Amino acid sequence: MRKWKVLSILTPMLVVLCAGMAFAGTTGILSGTVTDDAGGPLPGATVTVQSPSLIGGARVVVTGADGTFDLPALDPGYYTIKVELSGFVTQERTEVQVRLGRTTEIEVRLPKAKFGEAITVVAETPVVDPTQVSSSQTFTADYMKNSAIGAANRSYQSMLGQVAGVVQDNGNPHVFGSTLGENAYLVDGLDTTDVVTATFGTNFTFDAIQEINFETGGYEAEYGRATGGVVNLITKSGGNNFSGTLDVRYRETSFYQNGDHFNKDTNPVKFLDPAVTLGGPILRDKVWFFASVETPDSQNTPSNSPTTRKFKGTYYIGKATWQIDPNWRVVGKVSGDPADIDNVNAGPDYTPEATYFQRQGAKIYQAEMSSTPSPNFLWNAQVGFNRDQLDSYPQSGDLNTPGHSDVLTGLNYTNYTNAQYSNRNRDEYKTDLTWFKDNWGGSHAFKGGIVYDKTTFSTHSFTPGGWEFFDRGGNAYTSNGAYQAYQNTDPGTLSYPGELLSAYVQDAWDLAHNFSLKIGVRYDQSKFETDAGVALPTLDKVQPRLGFAWDLTNDAKTIVRGSWARFMHASALTLPNLAASRASTTYYRLSCSYYMGRYGLSSCNDVADLFGVAPDIVTDPVGWDPNGWLLYTTFGSSPSQIASNLRPTYADEWQIGFDREIFHRSSISIFYVDKKTKNIFEDTCNGNLPTPSADAACDFYVVANLGDSLLNRKYQGAILTFESRAKDWFHVLASYTYSKSQGSVEYTQNAGPDFDIYPSYYQNRYGYLSDDRRHRVKLNGYVLLPYDFTIGANAFWSSAFAWTPQSPGAYGSISYPQFDEPRGSRRANANYQLDLQVSKGFKIGPLKTSIIATILNVLNTERPTDVCEAVDGCTATDGTNSIQGAPIAWQQPRAFEAGFRIEF
Repeated sequence: MRKWKVLSILTPMLVVLCAGMAFAGTTGILSGTVTDDAGGPLPGATVTVQSPSLIGGARVVVTGADGTFDLPALDPGYYTIKVELSGFVTQERTEVQVRLGRTTEIEVRLPKAKFGEAITVVAETPVVDPTQVSSSQTFTADYMKNSAIGAANRSYQSMLGQVAGVVQDNGNPHVFGSTLGENAYLVDGLDTTDVVTATFGTNFTFDAIQEINFETGGYEAEYGRATGGVVNLITKSGGNNFSGTLDVRYRETSFYQNGDHFNKDTNPVKFLDPAVTLGGPILRDKVWFFASVETPDSQNTPSNSPTTRKFKGTYYIGKATWQIDPNWRVVGKVSGDPADIDNVNAGPDYTPEATYFQRQGAKIYQAEMSSTPSPNFLWNAQVGFNRDQLDSYPQSGDLNTPGHSDVLTGLNYTNYTNAQYSNRNRDEYKTDLTWFKDNWGGSHAFKGGIVYDKTTFSTHSFTPGGWEFFDRGGNAYTSNGAYQAYQNTDPGTLSYPGELLSAYVQDAWDLAHNFSLKIGVRYDQSKFETDAGVALPTLDKVQPRLGFAWDLTNDAKTIVRGSWARFMHASALTLPNLAASRASTTYYRLSCSYYMGRYGLSSCNDVADLFGVAPDIVTDPVGWDPNGWLLYTTFGSSPSQIASNLRPTYADEWQIGFDREIFHRSSISIFYVDKKTKNIFEDTCNGNLPTPSADAACDFYVVANLGDSLLNRKYQGAILTFESRAKDWFHVLASYTYSKSQGSVEYTQNAGPDFDIYPSYYQNRYGYLSDDRRHRVKLNGYVLLPYDFTIGANAFWSSAFAWTPQSPGAYGSISYPQFDEPRGSRRANANYQLDLQVSKGFKIGPLKTSIIATILNVLNTERPTDVCEAVDGCTATDGTNSIQGAPIAWQQPRAFEAGFRIEF
């Protein structure tokens, strides 16, 4: 039945697809109208566009009967446009910006020619897209270079945090109330989202980025597999002239200031990050190349830590673009981000033999072919192969010695207690085409496309020595202090395959010169299998999209827009991993010697009688307890199950907004967004289905949709954005967001403690989420000053963050905090910070050299960033104990960074 359902959905899509599909999302569109002085259309005018960003030389089109022209598939950048018609004065427009995934619309008036009259040149940069129905933010290479403050912010992940309504979380954004694992990351058209965690999946040199378009809501059917945001990023391609950069950033311990909660002398730091890019022609206007490499190297020793965390990475890109002829282009790219991390968990609670090493990184190979077989058609095809590795194991390499954890002091010693080796691979195939058609009740851009991904998660995770021991600060009954232990089985290497299929069609319909409709539908399907080849329920959904844009003043300066859309999340390979047939079994054992000594018993059988369990007694591999270990309980022996009627998580969202160009190269945007996320799934004890009860069986867990009344999220926000480049010497991006982010579950990868046990983990789960702040203000940008000085600034202020009083909860071997009040019921404090960067440039022949000084946390504030939620207290980052509600983490005090840069 499902097979026929899928075919019935795909068949009409494929019919339209054969007629016309969508462009790849790595380019922009330039549209315009040419008129005479009276506003009458001028057909037959020659429009020539050229830009350093455009391979293949200038593009030329002729206006149609209505005086309009369209130039699709233009590489993002700044263009010069010349419009010529016999008998009229030639007009030239400069600084016309074509943006990634956007339409730039201009109007050119040609006055009647008079004897001796020359070309009229006008600087014109439209800033409002009159056809846009989504909320989004575009970042150009120049803006990113000057507004990214310090090395920590020189990444595409950090740039996303500048966008209104977005909250950063370890490099992954929360977008309009969605979690950090509900975004999609497209790099040069290829999906690079991690197939296991659904978070960002690759790093590369910041100066390799040409442009970023971050779709945060209301996006069209072309984009999907996300209920949060869609990152659409393209890298540089080179040009007809050689160009390149060398950027080096450095800081070390003396660059930090001490504070009330930070002592730089107990936190030694060393950081060096050199990055190089080079691009240029192999054959002018035919073949371009671009390459980049970055080698970050950092060392950080936390307070009172006996070990130092060391990170060494190599991020690289090699890219070639071949313009075969004016209508055909081929692009190939290789990239990677391998990194080694020593002592990942360095800290005062881990002895040198208990830290672990991590090796990570991806190799990505991709190719793209695009064509304009006729003025009305665009075609694109891409293929990509992502080979991602993540291995972690004891720093010593010892896979045979068990590790210890002291439950009283928190100290970990003897060995690290986990080793895992994994590959996370994605093969992607996609094709898309655009068909432009006029005179069908207006003009149309029919879009459609198909994307097929084959994903694999291969993992081997086990416990070194098969055991991990727990101590109570040492005791007189066992020589090694252990009183309890976990004995874990090794399941061997497990592999989980997945398939993702997406298809979409859409019509961008200009009913009139000043009114556009975006009508589309998208179908996403996710199929996963367990390690035993058992198919999980297919997750699929049809997602309609509808939006409008109304140019009130008919001059592309005042736009009212609105949209309603449904977005499905594709899930990830953690889902079949939860249902592994060969999952590790954990035997929870008690030390016979400890309990014999404590209770004056003579044998381990007596201990079994004391606890009322069968006398299942074994010896440990290193002989730490000569009397053996008694089995108390077993968990993990039965893998989690996936409900047979599992349905995909999706979000319904509507927006209404207003965009206005208020003066030259300056605009404001005001919009309201309402989003509800439904069909969220989470694991729970098997006895809680269909109705939870206090005495429900918990033989295994089931991942299921527990119902929107229990599992849901909703977001409401009113957002104001101001962006200006009114003068060549400054660029500012500012925003204010008023919002509420509420829900009953955060990012858990479907296996969090929420809703495990009834009623302890059901109560008070709904409330304000971790990204909830009632008010947020962001200010970012830069100023170019005389004598080649540049000042960049990042500033933010947010109102108080939410926290939840919690107390210990227990159920058998399970022990998680339970919420004593509704989620997010308490408020802590507001936060704010200002970062500045000053650079001074020098011209040395063809080279521009800059010296860079960065000041992080200029105001030297130490505002609390986290508070103790536990009723029995917490340990702060400085090692002190805190009571419930007291701060446990603070802002880093003022710090400095030095940089050096060469450009040509």
